[in-house]
Amino acid sequence: MKGSSHTTLTTGNIGIPKFDLTGKIALITGVGSEIGIGRAIARTYAWYGADLVIADIDEEKIKERAEEISQESGRRIVPVRCDVCNSEDQDNLVKVAMESFGRIDILVNDAGVVLSNDQLIVDTDEGEFDRVVDTDFKAVFFLCKRVAKIMIQQEQGNIINLASVVARVASTRMAAYAAAKAAVVQMTRCMAFEWSRFNIRANCICPGYIDTNMTQSTLNKEKAYEAITRPIPHNRKVGDPMDIAAAALFLACDCSDMVNGFPLYADGARSIW
Repeated sequence: MKGSSHTTLTTGNIGIPKFDLTGKIALITGVGSEIGIGRAIARTYAWYGADLVIADIDEEKIKERAEEISQESGRRIVPVRCDVCNSEDQDNLVKVAMESFGRIDILVNDAGVVLSNDQLIVDTDEGEFDRVVDTDFKAVFFLCKRVAKIMIQQEQGNIINLASVVARVASTRMAAYAAAKAAVVQMTRCMAFEWSRFNIRANCICPGYIDTNMTQSTLNKEKAYEAITRPIPHNRKVGDPMDIAAAALFLACDCSDMVNGFPLYADGARSIW
């Protein structure tokens, strides 16, 4: 395709976009969980050719993930212990990435927490509220800011933030989490608007209920599982982390370079109700 920077498979005069991250450097947070979206995205990116800097608050787990992903993909994987709510940890994370690879092509903000004990609004204390908002929104904002400064100098970059279906759909016992994720959606739009002139894209993914370490305690309860899946039109089931990794792969590849400032809902059509 004339004028396109896509990696393509050429058949006659037709250029077919190809999913390829060869030569890309991705920084991904929240990768420590054994069953989690961050791990699924990291494995997928490495499989498609990217080298990675992966971060998590649990140092032992992030080293395990790095060894695992490196062995199965053959890519270079650099693990970093990072509390995303700590400014010094964020500075160190970016420093390690630049010292290791010299640039950052893709940033994926996946690290996040939910309210303890599924608290109602009237039961939510200020400390718990701050913990959720600081992790799920504030930390995302400032890591994007740090990495964007590098991407602006590079004159290219790709930011993918993980939000949630509850950014759009009201849900009981999740007000602080929902508000933080809604803020991520609008923040991402603003980033796309400000930084597109520097050839930087910013999009977010809004997963529905996904079977992860964070959700398993809820999903293992029969009544809760039924209540969660009943409103999902598509197959009435929860998703798999690899469902979200596929969306993240699309957004990371050059074939999606016309997609910017977009919240991609991967929720089995839950958000249209």
